[in-house]
This record gives sequence, structure tokens and C-alpha cells, in this order.
Amino acid sequence: MMMQTAIAAGTTRRMPAKRARIEDDIIADYLAMLIKPGDKTLQIGGSELGTVFLQRGAFHQVIAPLADIDQLQTHCERRSVKTDRLSQQPGKAPEHDRSQLDAALIGSDLGFPAMAGNWRQIAGRMKLGGVLVLMGAGHGSAARLADALMSDEGWTLQEMIAGDVAVFRKTSVLDDAETRARLLEAGNPRRVPRGLKPGLVAGVMRTLFGTRLNSRTRALARRSR
Repeated sequence: MMMQTAIAAGTTRRMPAKRARIEDDIIADYLAMLIKPGDKTLQIGGSELGTVFLQRGAFHQVIAPLADIDQLQTHCERRSVKTDRLSQQPGKAPEHDRSQLDAALIGSDLGFPAMAGNWRQIAGRMKLGGVLVLMGAGHGSAARLADALMSDEGWTLQEMIAGDVAVFRKTSVLDDAETRARLLEAGNPRRVPRGLKPGLVAGVMRTLFGTRLNSRTRALARRSR
């Protein structure tokens, strides 16, 4: 006998909003494991992944154009995520803010001057052991920032996820002069950025340091080869 379920006329079942790419779902899963309630987090550039920080109960700051901030709020509404812990900073990071950060997310859609300028303002605010998730580390401005971080002794590449998303961990107190020098070197327009390529670095890190990746990430890494 077939069981039938009646749904009142005019009633709409609320379905979870899906992300456009499977890679974004993998990054969201990673962030959900990384972020704890009460963490202080920051996002540079527009990305709907900011919803994950808020959903996990973090105090999340966004530095992005107003249009990108409005779009993030729209994504929060679609996913029924509260925005009472969201703070907004259009334009650039405030120089006077010295609050410490547990994690940061940098999108790949910024020009390098804006990306580097904002990063220099917040790099010193990251706690020891704090994590930076850098989107699109294999190309463009993000590749230049990845090069600067790879040459800075204060940062260690932890792993690659979802293809070209690099996860860096802060391992020592930073020297602002060195940070600035690395950024200037990486931003030289005559210099071709190396960046971090999908799969290669993750394989090296697993071999050398035993970095563990979840099954979804490993599957995507195989697909990207």
C-alpha cells in the first residue's frame, strides 16, 4: 500500500540553498570544522562562505565593497543565518583595530594592491596558531599573496583543499617590516607569480607531514588531476 502525505495548498517546503560549485561545499565543510563558537574571524572580499562563520557562532567582520556585503546578507537570509554577530567595513581594514583574530578568509576577486594593503593591516592581528584560508591561490592576486606567505617564516602552508584553496597557519610572531618586504616583492609587476597549484602541494604535504584530508577533498583532488 502506498502511503500518501497531504500538503496544504499554498504551503512551500523550505529547501536548503545549494552552492553553485561542489568545491564551495567542500570549503564550507572545512570551515565548519575549523571555526568554533565565539571565534573572532574576518573576511576580505565578497564570498557567500562568510555565512559559515556566522552559522558557527563566530564574530565575523567583512571588509568588502557595500554590494558584496549586501550580497552576503542576502545569502544569510536565504540560509536563515543570524547576522547579529556580523560587522561591516566597506573599503579597507581600519589601521587602529588591534583585536586578535582566530581565522581569516581572503577571496580571489581583488586586485593585488587592495588585497596586500588589507592583509598587511590584519596579518599582525592573527593569533599564533590562527588560520588563513586563501581562495584561488593558483592564479592572479591570490597567487602573489601565496608567494609572499610561502617566503615568510611566520606562516606555514598546512594543506590545499578544493583544488586551489590554500590553508596557512601562523606559526610565529610576525615582523611588520618583513611582511611589507614580502608583499612588495610578490607585487612586482615584472615578476610572474608561482602560486600554488591544485593537488601538487597537498600531495607533498601529505608525504612529508602526514596531513590528513577528508574523503570528499581527496575525491575532488583526484578529479582535478
